[in-house]
Amino acid sequence: MGERGRRPVPDGGSNGDGSPSGDSTAGVSEDSDRTALVRELYDAIPFHRELELEVLAVTPRKAETRIPFDGSLVGNPDLQVLHGGVISSIVDLTGAAVFIGHRGDYTPTVDLRVNYLEAAGKHPLYATATIERRGENIGVASVEVESGDAVCATGTGVYKLRE
Repeated sequence: MGERGRRPVPDGGSNGDGSPSGDSTAGVSEDSDRTALVRELYDAIPFHRELELEVLAVTPRKAETRIPFDGSLVGNPDLQVLHGGVISSIVDLTGAAVFIGHRGDYTPTVDLRVNYLEAAGKHPLYATATIERRGENIGVASVEVESGDAVCATGTGVYKLRE
């Protein structure tokens, strides 16, 4: 896990079966790195700084973020596991990052679903978001969150892309 932040985020313009994806990123260069843009926008928000959220990579189809373990984020002191709100935050922020990178501006969350699979222990959280659909007005991203060597949560975020 410790080397994860140095790994490039894979990118692609297909649905995994070789067919083109149904969104407007299919023709975008895989080398379109939007990390610096999203970092600048996210670093301006006090809540993100409080979480020590780190934007690791943002490409046209994927985003990867990290939140280090911090004892002040524990939700159950007996078990020393992270609060579910921290996990839902990283799901939301990572899902939005892909669309923020595309828009160049913040995007409101329309809907968020988080599936808590197991407790997130004393490890950094790593989240990876992949675009499922980008329409004209709405975008959908699926997110997977890891703690240690386990997937601790998955989620789906829906984001408004137009005013």
